[in-house]
Amino acid sequence: MSDSVPLNDTNELSSFLLNSVVNNTANVEETSSNVEETSSNVEETSSLAQAPAPIFESPPNPIVELMKQHSKIALLIGLNYSTLKTRIQCMNNAKQILLTSHNFTEENIIVLLEPSREDLTTTLNSVMGSSVLVTQIIIYYAGYGNGIKPDLSKEPGIIDNLAKVMVPADFTQIDVAQMLAQSCCKTLCIMDMCPYKDDDMPLKWSADISNHVKVVTFCESDSHNTNKNKLLQQLMCELTIS
Repeated sequence: MSDSVPLNDTNELSSFLLNSVVNNTANVEETSSNVEETSSNVEETSSLAQAPAPIFESPPNPIVELMKQHSKIALLIGLNYSTLKTRIQCMNNAKQILLTSHNFTEENIIVLLEPSREDLTTTLNSVMGSSVLVTQIIIYYAGYGNGIKPDLSKEPGIIDNLAKVMVPADFTQIDVAQMLAQSCCKTLCIMDMCPYKDDDMPLKWSADISNHVKVVTFCESDSHNTNKNKLLQQLMCELTIS
């Protein structure tokens, strides 16, 4: 003890010692309580710090979800670019053939009208990347094809073996050969193309087959507009029975 207290008898001594013990016990209990409260706060803070960050899942890809529900799908792409007259109608003709003769429905046909480059490449990549989910894919493209040049003031280039080039609404070029090569199922891609700045080209066509992927390319001026429905019908039948 630091304070000196005069004690007259043993009763006073006993009382003094008892009070000292009681006071010291109270101080110890208060200190212990403070320590426990501090420890609880530390544990609570640690628990908050270790809580996992919330996980935000990306929404499901509607094309992938569609391909999970059907054994075959068709992707139809049509572009008139405000200058052509028949390309979208050609695409609609192909759609009717699928609906009436090949057991397709509105539910398993994807239609892109005047797509941008981003929309077209995203859709093609989704379809090819999920091709393992289906047994058949039919792609029909109607729009500009070979001969497109970035500088439209120049004369169009010479058609080079009917290359597999699609031209979205922004007049860029997309070479789809590598995309199509990723397919894991029977795939028919029909490219019904119109050459740029050539109003009098008769129908030319070619076909390439690589494993289970068949690419048929047509090219003719929009003014000719040959009826290719019978040829389309035959091509789609070949895919179905092959």
